[in-house]
Amino acid sequence: MEEIIQNMHFTNICWAILAPMILIILDILTGLVIAWKNGDFKSSIMRAGLSKKFGEFVYILIGILTKFALGTELILYFTVGYICLMEISSLAENCDKLGVKIPDKLKEKLNNKE
Repeated sequence: MEEIIQNMHFTNICWAILAPMILIILDILTGLVIAWKNGDFKSSIMRAGLSKKFGEFVYILIGILTKFALGTELILYFTVGYICLMEISSLAENCDKLGVKIPDKLKEKLNNKE
């Protein structure tokens, strides 16, 4: 168990893949709940969103390839950091739409004034 806990840091390639994937899945799920709640679930919107998420996954794969091909982790961790930041802000917007209160200053920064 200690070995598992010691390996739980973001310099591990496994977490560089898992962290954004977990956030992406949570973003998809919260988006589905919002669509279901509002009664405006549309497969065309879902396809567009999923294609964007697939593009983010491709960026992660490119980062992994450059890590092994060029021996630099900079591109991988920049890409993962950027995707995680995007997904966290999207999750905050989704949670606001679901009724979870967020501070007004954060709401203004997210442009989520609905």
